[in-house]
Amino acid sequence: MNRSSASKLIILIFISLVFSLLPLTLTQTPQMTFSHHSIQLNLLSWSLLAGLFFLGLSGYYLLTNRFFTAIYTLPSQRARQLELLSYAVLLLAPLCFLSLKHYLTATDLYSRLKLFLIFLVGGVFWIKIIFLTRLEKKQAFLSSLLPQVWTKLSLKKKTLILFLVALIIYNIGSFALISRGMVFSGDEPHYLIITHSLLQDGDINLKNNYTAQDYRVYMRPYVTIDPHTAPNTQGRYSFHSPGVSFLALPFYSLGYILKGKWLHFLTRMAMTLWAALFGIQIYLFLAALKFKEKTALLSWFIFSFTSPVFFYSFHLYPEIPAALISFYVFRKLYFLSSPKPEKLLLLGLLTSSLIWFHSLKYLFIMGPLFLYGSWVIFRKTSRKSSWLFFLLGNGVMASIYLFFQYHFYKSLSLSAVSWRGAVNFNESFNYLKFLLAGIPFHYRWETFLGYFLDQRDGLLFYSPVYLFAFLGLIALGRRNPRFMFLLLSLTTPYLLVSAWLTQRTGYAPQARPLVAVSWTLALWLAFYIQSPPKKVVASGFKICLFLSLIFPFLQLKHPYSLYQLTTQGETQRAGELFLYLSNMHFELSNYLPSFLKIDNRHWWPNWLWLGLLILVAFLYPYLPSRKEPSLKPALTTLSISLVITGLFFWFVYYPRTPLGNPQVVTFPSGERIFFYPYSRVARQEKPGRFKLLEVNRDYVFYFSSVRPITLLQLEIGSPRANYRVAIDYFDEAIFQGETGRSFRKIELKNPLSYKYKKGLHLYRIRVAIWARQPLKQPPPCWFQILPSAQTS
Repeated sequence: MNRSSASKLIILIFISLVFSLLPLTLTQTPQMTFSHHSIQLNLLSWSLLAGLFFLGLSGYYLLTNRFFTAIYTLPSQRARQLELLSYAVLLLAPLCFLSLKHYLTATDLYSRLKLFLIFLVGGVFWIKIIFLTRLEKKQAFLSSLLPQVWTKLSLKKKTLILFLVALIIYNIGSFALISRGMVFSGDEPHYLIITHSLLQDGDINLKNNYTAQDYRVYMRPYVTIDPHTAPNTQGRYSFHSPGVSFLALPFYSLGYILKGKWLHFLTRMAMTLWAALFGIQIYLFLAALKFKEKTALLSWFIFSFTSPVFFYSFHLYPEIPAALISFYVFRKLYFLSSPKPEKLLLLGLLTSSLIWFHSLKYLFIMGPLFLYGSWVIFRKTSRKSSWLFFLLGNGVMASIYLFFQYHFYKSLSLSAVSWRGAVNFNESFNYLKFLLAGIPFHYRWETFLGYFLDQRDGLLFYSPVYLFAFLGLIALGRRNPRFMFLLLSLTTPYLLVSAWLTQRTGYAPQARPLVAVSWTLALWLAFYIQSPPKKVVASGFKICLFLSLIFPFLQLKHPYSLYQLTTQGETQRAGELFLYLSNMHFELSNYLPSFLKIDNRHWWPNWLWLGLLILVAFLYPYLPSRKEPSLKPALTTLSISLVITGLFFWFVYYPRTPLGNPQVVTFPSGERIFFYPYSRVARQEKPGRFKLLEVNRDYVFYFSSVRPITLLQLEIGSPRANYRVAIDYFDEAIFQGETGRSFRKIELKNPLSYKYKKGLHLYRIRVAIWARQPLKQPPPCWFQILPSAQTS
């Protein structure tokens, strides 16, 4: 063995020994407790783990070393250096010991260390991808294989492949959501009850269906929902337009036969077909504009698999069908070459079909689209009578809808199929006056900003890659201002009217007001990708793209982050996703914008983020396009190591539980205790005395005090029921047993505390309650916390 090989062997052994400390700590974590959480360094276990990692790293090292030397004709010495540099981030593993200082529970520590393991392994592959990308630029191999196969395919085969890929991924996302127990919510059950009535009764009269609670077929047991019926219809007809219900009918019918989760899965599949068709419209449009194939594919990929399109692809809302129809009509009109009568008739029918998905909202897409279509037809045909076919199509579809509405709702007022109901001329005039002058203007512009910047439903915080769509708009304005104004004229009326009416997202996935016109953002983004890269912001684009792709995965894992109200009455600013991305000592949501329908003038992140975006937009045209030199491999490894270290201190060093704003509770003894937000079904009737309204579940209470608590007294039970109870102090069991229709008392003297920020002493109590036998209406269980702190 030569000297070089021996040194590489020693380095691999050293990396294996250091890295194995992390999995060694992980294996010991489940046995740790709040009072005993030190690592026991067993030499035998450490040696065995290190040996296994050494064998794995050595085998992978030899494999990739041969790959680099054979494919890219790198010198063997250079290939070994690159491989060892990619392993260097594993030397950060001993940072895991620092997490023991901020121990809360074994479960929390285990999840943090597991996340750190993902960061380290991900860092290795991240470095490899960077090195491989640089080698590919000099000597293409992998990047040349797929394009060669792809370019040989016809356009029809390409679109079919893209359609099937999107369809599969959308349904995987749908299945992931259903498997986590998420069924239909928000307006979805009300669209489906129309579908159910069509299937079972052959009509859209919903009075009997709501009365019989037919929605429980597809909802959770014992769920009760209020009827969504239009005024003046005697509770018979929905105030939702029936377009989505018609589309779901064939799939719902099959799911109804198969029952169970098939009903949920197949019903959602109805929408995934439309979303997959929607995505390929972007690809076809860009291909027709002669964009680079890489740009068209990347734009399709980003648009299809990030928010908002990804989540609306399997939710029962009208936005995706409306977006598909409007963009399809626009694409056909924009590239209209031979305006045949039957084609113009079809485009007219499709344009007015939007009214079936919302009787009012999509009028502000239909109107601009009709005007544009009329202009295109008059400009591209010598026979002006051709326009009559386009007009006829619009008229026929609108007439069918108005006939449907008059037959069931007995009114031609376009507001008849809405929560407001049919209105006469005077009512319409008074309502218009209110819309024009009755809403403060700051609510209107805050609503518009909220569509993009609100941390609960703003597009740019759930899909930050769309920030570059606005930079693409700037590039488009410089290259093709006529096309830019065309896109703006077709979509901004819809957005501005929505903002003027202060319409915000209800219990639905993020950015709902933008979905119907999201194709415009996709085109702007394509112009950014196509334009000469500004290397100063190129790294920012990659980071934003990565976040935009990882956020859907995180939201599928934490699905309640999808459904966050921003309507009237909501006062909680924090977005669930950003609470998940926070830790106990740093709450990210405190630094993000919020545009709820409350006073936002003093929420300083609004002004900061808005100012930063304006500054970026102003400076972007002046940034240089000069290519910057690539970092040397050692500097690349160092940079990524610094990033992983930063991720460690953000996501791993501290407990991952953000506590929120505390409530100060003063006890009769004079003690002031800070109680952090707890379950909504736990009611604090008196200081420290909680009424627990549900059984067969856990309750977790966090509270803190300025002075250490010397005596902590707990009491739990009910005089009306016998419950099985388990109480943990942090993660140590302090009581397990039955209450026996009485109260049980527990005392802890000088309990240990977690050193929280600002010098507070933090305490955690977990209470689990089970009923001894099934109870229809279990009486509440009472739980009391009585703390006594030292007086000096």
